[in-house]
Amino acid sequence: MIRLPIGDIIRDSFKLAWKFKYLWLLGFFAGAGGGFNVPTGQWTPERIEAAKEWLVAALAMLIVVGGFVMLVMMVMHVICKSALIYNVYQIHTDGAHSLSAGWEFGLKRFWPMLGLLLLEAVIAMAFVFALILIEVVIFAIAVPLGFLSLLIAIPAGILGLVALILTWGYAERFVTLEMRGVIDSIGEGWTLLRQQWQPSIMMGLVKFGITIALAIAMMGIGALLLAPAVALWFASKPLAIVYGVAIGLPYLVLLSAYFGTFDYAVWTKVFLHLRAPVYAAAQGDAPPPQTPPSPESTRTPPPIFE
Repeated sequence: MIRLPIGDIIRDSFKLAWKFKYLWLLGFFAGAGGGFNVPTGQWTPERIEAAKEWLVAALAMLIVVGGFVMLVMMVMHVICKSALIYNVYQIHTDGAHSLSAGWEFGLKRFWPMLGLLLLEAVIAMAFVFALILIEVVIFAIAVPLGFLSLLIAIPAGILGLVALILTWGYAERFVTLEMRGVIDSIGEGWTLLRQQWQPSIMMGLVKFGITIALAIAMMGIGALLLAPAVALWFASKPLAIVYGVAIGLPYLVLLSAYFGTFDYAVWTKVFLHLRAPVYAAAQGDAPPPQTPPSPESTRTPPPIFE
């Protein structure tokens, strides 16, 4: 097992996320016509029919606009994942980094990253569905046995999802930093997690604790920022809503952007620490291993972005 400098990684990731604020744009996404005239007047049967037609048209427009926005957000999410990982790596290794360079690289790795995310969603849904199906069958056989089986199913479900999240986190970095294919990246991600499960779980637990503490602190700050909206509510409800949106929305966006950047910085640094021996061996800087290396380890190059 490789010993991770967890404290250094967390500290450096906080500093990186604060210093390079242009990454917040990537962190936010990596972490997320005409008008209608409403029929008014006397409600005759004709006007009721017109209102129904207007409602159908309005709903159709909302669906189209909402679908387009979701599509744009998904594309941005996929591109920004690779772009953020790329820039964090460049900063970590004192290389050249910029928003445009990250965006260009994210475009190059769009299809592998998209395939990885879609496959992750399919496997996660299949895993959850399988657990639910097993529990339904057990409950159908005997209700007491079903409740007893939950003592195994719930921890197994949690462990399975944690393993899936960590595997895909490493797979995303194999896709980005080592230019691997989708299936190859998933296999390598699972192998890395299996070989280095202790530091991976430890970092996950530390980061989970930090996330809870920060969430509590940020909710407290948010409550203070939005406190005037409570007073305004009694004076003018529209003004209170405007104030809440004007203050609360930018606050949430900035938090999402910063902590999205922090999260990607942490796991990219973890990945680089865990893969450092392989990269060193590939460059001839590491001592010979005590046991014959596997074909996979001998062919693994350090990150190349050309």
